[in-house]
Amino acid sequence: MLERIWTRLLQLTAEFVTPDWGKIIGVIPVIMAVLVVIVLLWMIRRLRSAPKARRGKRRIEPRTPAGIHMPGPSFAPAFAAIGTFLLFLGLVFNGWILLLGVIALVLTLLYWLAEGVRIYDKDIGIDTTTRLPAVIPEGPPPGVHMPGPSWRPFLGAFGMFALFLGLVFGGWLLTAGIIALIATLIGWMGDAVKEYREVVRADTTGHLENPPVGKTPRILFGGLVVLIVIATVLQLSAFAIGEVSGGTAPGASGAPPAAAGSGSSAAPGASPGASGQPGGSGAPGGGGAAAAATVAAKDIQFVQTSFTAPGGKPFGLEFDNQDAGVPHNIDIKDASGTSVFKGDIFNGAAKKVYEVPAIPAGSYTFVCDVHPSMKGTATLQ
Repeated sequence: MLERIWTRLLQLTAEFVTPDWGKIIGVIPVIMAVLVVIVLLWMIRRLRSAPKARRGKRRIEPRTPAGIHMPGPSFAPAFAAIGTFLLFLGLVFNGWILLLGVIALVLTLLYWLAEGVRIYDKDIGIDTTTRLPAVIPEGPPPGVHMPGPSWRPFLGAFGMFALFLGLVFGGWLLTAGIIALIATLIGWMGDAVKEYREVVRADTTGHLENPPVGKTPRILFGGLVVLIVIATVLQLSAFAIGEVSGGTAPGASGAPPAAAGSGSSAAPGASPGASGQPGGSGAPGGGGAAAAATVAAKDIQFVQTSFTAPGGKPFGLEFDNQDAGVPHNIDIKDASGTSVFKGDIFNGAAKKVYEVPAIPAGSYTFVCDVHPSMKGTATLQ
């Protein structure tokens, strides 16, 4: 009973120490969708409770001041949003969705570029005879609201870069990318709220003021850079530790390896639990007879979801962890969920041979204690 409780506690803490990044990435679209719904409901509530605009009984047709060109409505931003959504969806599920997202985003950007070129040709013209006014105004004309210069697009691009870098390398970089993007979007939403309040106030007072030019976000930008650097160092450290741990030769710690053909998996003086009793530590062996079964792990899943081995006598189980820097192990459990053999956890990419003690014949399940979603079936006969 105590052993089962201890195993559950280890599995629970393992989800926080070494989380399943595949599951976390899969949950991101759901979290974003929930946040979008919450923001939309909040905006609808604010709009319904807002006082009516004091503009008279008829709608005032917008008039662009002289010398100011406003581009017409465009579907390019909506198409770009759809293409970006499909791209992120494809990064989660891969396959044809990823290809469709890339194609949609590229076509949208090309369409947007052609639209911008047409507007530029209309404003400037093909020839170079257009002359600028002698005095360039410092701000927009009276009555025209133009948002001031902002660092948010640059910071948003920086956050997107960090996020895509994290999707490639995972781990700490992915966490830093998510934090950077969320921090940028929160600041961007704050700027939009300030502009919205100015417009609402203008509807009431009839006096429209442009917000002051924002300062350079040195603290935020510096913090994001430091965050990315720290995440990169931690990611490289984890990779280096995984390489060293995975490449350590058996017996390098000073303990003599088990003699080949001895028929025992425990060194002299070892505790009974490690030498053959169910639930032993399952230290990987470095030599001896050939393994009776082989199981590999790749992309946080077992490549072989079943294996067959002798029942009622010890056997060797070779475990090939092909996930570089990711810890895995094999834990064999009976029908009641009690562990009958627990292999040591080690980082990939590396191979270990577990010396499994005698287990009665029957059907068992094997899982990874670090990633419980990795499961398989073991048949001992």
